[in-house]
Amino acid sequence: MLFISFGPMGRFYLLTLYMQHILEYDAVRTGLAWLPFGAGIASKVVVRLAPRVVSEAGTLISTVAILWLSTITPDSGYLEHLMGGIFAVAFGFGLSFVPLTLMAVTDVRPEDSGIASALLNAAQQIGVAVGIAALSTISVTTTEGRLPGALANLYAARPAGDTGAVSAASQAIVDGYATALSSGALILAAAALIVTVMVTARPQNQR
Repeated sequence: MLFISFGPMGRFYLLTLYMQHILEYDAVRTGLAWLPFGAGIASKVVVRLAPRVVSEAGTLISTVAILWLSTITPDSGYLEHLMGGIFAVAFGFGLSFVPLTLMAVTDVRPEDSGIASALLNAAQQIGVAVGIAALSTISVTTTEGRLPGALANLYAARPAGDTGAVSAASQAIVDGYATALSSGALILAAAALIVTVMVTARPQNQR
């Protein structure tokens, strides 16, 4: 759960910055752009299929979607590039999250169910916090390596109409986002491997 929470939430933060800084979306438009953060069918599927299969499939879907999102450029369009990836990550996250939640509390003694839920929630929250911090650090470090002060340069060059400076700064910033997203995808791939090796629970209808 910690690893699965690492990538998708960091992606949420990075793409929000991308929409606002690069695509110049305002807060309302950015919020609307996240509407495809769709729900899933995991609670129904996990009854018939082993949790490992469902969670592994979801994690791999999210991994591939984040890798796709990591190919963004300063000129990437929302409909052409972002929307499909946003929906796929959300769909995959739902498939990953629900089986792990069910497994965390299934067959646990009633007196231990609170502790089991707390451990699961703690892992999720730690994954979110560490993911955002780590991916933000990777993004900023990469951007500063490409062009120090890129964000400040971008906001100074736009009003001045300096297209060359805007292009250079935008590319440096996007390189940072792309590198961080790729790193998040690697963590999700590791999560898929952990699920494959360690999760052995049976489908709910076989218990």
